[in-house]
Amino acid sequence: MLLAAFSAANGVGLLSLIALPFAVGANMETLGINESQAGLLGTLEFVGVVATSMFLAPRVGRIDRRRVALGASVFVIVMNVLCALYGTYSHLLLLRPLAGLGAGLALATGNATIAMASKPEKFASHMSLLFVALMVLVTLSFSALSAQFGQAGVYMGFAATIACLAPLQGWLPAVIGDAATQAQLGPEKAGSAFSKSGIWMVLAIFCFSMRDTMTWAFTERIGASAGFQPGVIGQFLTAAAILGLAGPALAAFIGNRFGLRIPLALGVMAAGTNTFALSQSGGNAYLFAGSVLCVVATYFFALSFLNALAAELDPEGRIVAAAGSAVMAGLAAAPVVAGYLWVAGGSGAIGGIVLLLLAITLWAALRAFRGLAQPHNTLN
Repeated sequence: MLLAAFSAANGVGLLSLIALPFAVGANMETLGINESQAGLLGTLEFVGVVATSMFLAPRVGRIDRRRVALGASVFVIVMNVLCALYGTYSHLLLLRPLAGLGAGLALATGNATIAMASKPEKFASHMSLLFVALMVLVTLSFSALSAQFGQAGVYMGFAATIACLAPLQGWLPAVIGDAATQAQLGPEKAGSAFSKSGIWMVLAIFCFSMRDTMTWAFTERIGASAGFQPGVIGQFLTAAAILGLAGPALAAFIGNRFGLRIPLALGVMAAGTNTFALSQSGGNAYLFAGSVLCVVATYFFALSFLNALAAELDPEGRIVAAAGSAVMAGLAAAPVVAGYLWVAGGSGAIGGIVLLLLAITLWAALRAFRGLAQPHNTLN
């Protein structure tokens, strides 16, 4: 079940996040477009992911997750092959949002499976660990594909990666929702995914995702202003992915030994502080090197516990599915907002918003804790 959930949520739903720097760079080089146009392609794709994953989240307990995930994977493969074959800018404006629609279905089904685990915090940590391992492979292979084959190589890389991982989705559980389950969840949890605690959870993960992506999307630019060549920056990102394995591994080791509140709060603060340091490292090579090497580990350590909290809030998986949508919504909003802030106020403006989003993330996550069941839940 772990491999199946990882394949759907991370191998399909979030693959575009890992390869975002390579897709942006390849499209700019191949098509001769500027940063704004390349960023728009990513934003449109992420909007597609948000639309379908948010639509599916309240219904995820009553669908056949296996069929939905496998069908979505095939659809995304076809869209990426078409992008490689017909990669003009006008075609990509149509095809990338369509690919996002399919990825959103896979993301919702995979994330909802976390709530079915007996120990959601460990399950979420193991998923993050697998995601970071995938990130290592992607950063190593996609940089070579981009350099050798340009835009077509990147999109064929998307298709090949999904094709390799999709068979794992055969182990996804099918329909789990029924009247008895609804009755056991209680009036708030049996209703919409957007209960009070669900809304706080979605807000926390949206701000968390947006904060991180605002800096991640411009990592190459920040590194260049710190004096590094693109090849060296790519090596930094690969090293960051390898070191990032420590984040979810530590989260899996900690589990619920100290409850959920303390490691979640520490993880959110560590990730936000590191992102702030990265946003301010444009003129400092040492600060850039240190912060970029830690960015993956801190991000996935915090995300593991955020996903675990979302899973604990609703055993049917609707809130954690909606939280996956919130991740993509943050991804969609970040490039546009960050681009405007870079033009308007530079790193100072970016840093201020990063700190504001850090505070909102922590506050909203702590408010979501009120939705945990009492008194049997030891994670409160």
